[in-house]
Amino acid sequence: MDNQPNKKDYEGYFAEIENRLNSQRQNPAPNPRDPITKTSNSNYRRPKSKKKITLYRTFLINAVTIVVGLSIMITVIVLTVRSCKTGKTEKNTSGEQKTVSVTAKDEKKVSFNAKKDDGYIEVGEDIMSKSVVFIDTEKNRIVAGRNMYEKMYPASTTKIMTLLVAVENVKDMSDTFTMTYQITDPLYKAEATVAGFTAGEVLTMDDLLYGTILPSGGDAAIGLAIKVAGSEEEFVKLMNKKAKELKLSSTHFANCTGLFDKENYTTAYDLSVILRAAMDNETCKKILATYKYTTSKTEKHPDGIELENTLFKYMYGTEPENAVILGGKTGYIGESGYCIASFGEDKNGKEYVCVTLFAPSRWPAVYDQINIYKEYTKGE
Repeated sequence: MDNQPNKKDYEGYFAEIENRLNSQRQNPAPNPRDPITKTSNSNYRRPKSKKKITLYRTFLINAVTIVVGLSIMITVIVLTVRSCKTGKTEKNTSGEQKTVSVTAKDEKKVSFNAKKDDGYIEVGEDIMSKSVVFIDTEKNRIVAGRNMYEKMYPASTTKIMTLLVAVENVKDMSDTFTMTYQITDPLYKAEATVAGFTAGEVLTMDDLLYGTILPSGGDAAIGLAIKVAGSEEEFVKLMNKKAKELKLSSTHFANCTGLFDKENYTTAYDLSVILRAAMDNETCKKILATYKYTTSKTEKHPDGIELENTLFKYMYGTEPENAVILGGKTGYIGESGYCIASFGEDKNGKEYVCVTLFAPSRWPAVYDQINIYKEYTKGE
């Protein structure tokens, strides 16, 4: 009788255990602490450690901060440069800042403040005008002169400022103005120079502008003053305001015609600044350089009035030989002598301004201008 009722095949059992152990040795179970190796799945990526992820995020945040900071800095610089070019900053009543736009005209701001240098020449005794200045506008230098800062009466060269202020303030160049007896009668009584307009005649703005400069018409000048400012007195305020804008310390106007008044004075130098400012205005320069102009046809003058520039009545402009006098304005009253303010060019196209005040008579004034251009442009 068998004493082991549940007898098993232990030999086979232990052999199975041994086989299982051998199999485990050859293919050990993965240790949860060991890194997971790459599988056959090509999309699989080994996860980064927390430390590496933190470093990456820190680097990314710093990079973004730097880029944003640089962008803001560049934007501020660009806006600042644009603000300097196109506007100026000022504070309002509440203390806040606002940007005020600056026009192209403000940006332009040409300086007419010419200076003497080592090459400056005092004009000789052959020049008979008491006060003289000759300016190279390209280099903004005073080439020659005499008594240029002495106060003088400008006579009708006053009308250069009248022209400039009128052109800058006329609201509508297509507008008209009706001449009156209140303008013409006092001028005829004073034996002042006039363009020849008649009371009741309807005139254009061009008629008044050309009439002021070419024949030196007092009637046209006062007509402009009334049209622009309502009266000659109010217009003269605009003239003196313009003089201040041009920083003219020795100039004051009492009328728009140049008729004698102790309070109507300037200097050769200041008048050169006024002329240069007028030359800087396209309309003014064109009028100052015009030889002849015919006014509009009216009932009073069916063919218009032919106006001739008083400067070119006495010279062609080519007499200096090595230069050409292109335009300007004359003036005369007993207290001022003969005055001329002109602009011209040398043979190379360089521009000059010449002002001569208080010549003893008309022809010395004309010859002074010619001789100054001839003498002081010949070396150019």
